[in-house]
Amino acid sequence: RLCVQVGAALPVDVLAYEEKSLCAVLRVISGGLVKLWSALTLQGFYQNRRCAFRVLQTSPFLLALAGNSRELVLD
Repeated sequence: RLCVQVGAALPVDVLAYEEKSLCAVLRVISGGLVKLWSALTLQGFYQNRRCAFRVLQTSPFLLALAGNSRELVLD
């Protein structure tokens, strides 16, 4: 069975945006992650200009996005 939603709204918060690198931190409820990711994947043009989105990291905890634990140096 295939379920398709057309014109569905999903609240998304832009928590941070850096114009130089064109990177943003978005917040969406966990149940909306797949919908948002799918919508970004399908978006090929914005205002008649080609565009693409790349998801660099996801986390259920906002604090986890603040740093990379693999690069942590302990004294």
